[in-house]
Amino acid sequence: MTPQQFENLRDEFLTHEARILDWKRGEYSPNEDRLQNFREVAALTGLRLSEVALIWLLKHIQSIALAVRTGNYTWAWTTEGGEGLKQRIADARNYLLLLAACLEEEGGQNV
Repeated sequence: MTPQQFENLRDEFLTHEARILDWKRGEYSPNEDRLQNFREVAALTGLRLSEVALIWLLKHIQSIALAVRTGNYTWAWTTEGGEGLKQRIADARNYLLLLAACLEEEGGQNV
């Protein structure tokens, strides 16, 4: 992959990640608190915000790992059945950002 091809891929992902994060925001946190769902699940389970975010991130990583391991994926943003592997990867990257927001909210302290 040439440097230009890599830069094009990076730009493609950055654009789609922002769109996906904005689109799913209303679905997961309808009010002003971007971490509302993490807060609610944390309260129900006794876990920290960051632990909830990590679990949700791992769900995405497991899905990506299964697709790569089996070779059963479509290298696209969407498929007839839903998400392509590109969207799954973008979702995982967005969950890394949400995990960072949870850690920031927790004060970046080891608990």
